[in-house]
Amino acid sequence: MEMDISSLGDSLVKITLTGRLDTQGVDQIETRFVDSVVPGGKSAVVDLSAVEFVASMGIRLFVSTAQNLRKRRASLALYGAPRLVAQVFEAVSLHKILPVCATEAEALERVTVSPS
Repeated sequence: MEMDISSLGDSLVKITLTGRLDTQGVDQIETRFVDSVVPGGKSAVVDLSAVEFVASMGIRLFVSTAQNLRKRRASLALYGAPRLVAQVFEAVSLHKILPVCATEAEALERVTVSPS
């Protein structure tokens, strides 16, 4: 699993994931993923267009990060999930917990950015 983080402002980051969000993939990125947004209360949009597979560990990562961000008045939005990944999100009703969007523009509209 590869992860790229880019700043979109003081309180917003874009995280691009590539590979498989299975147990091994989540183990490789979880600490850096969480540390890039939660401590600073930064909202994030997550590009999943290059994610081939997502397991329960990947879903847990997104849900727990979103919950921690809510406590800091920030949020997380996912976008660009390939068909098979999107089907998993639909099966577990992930959209009821956090925004699952088709495009980056839609994800950007859905995140809450707290004032700096």
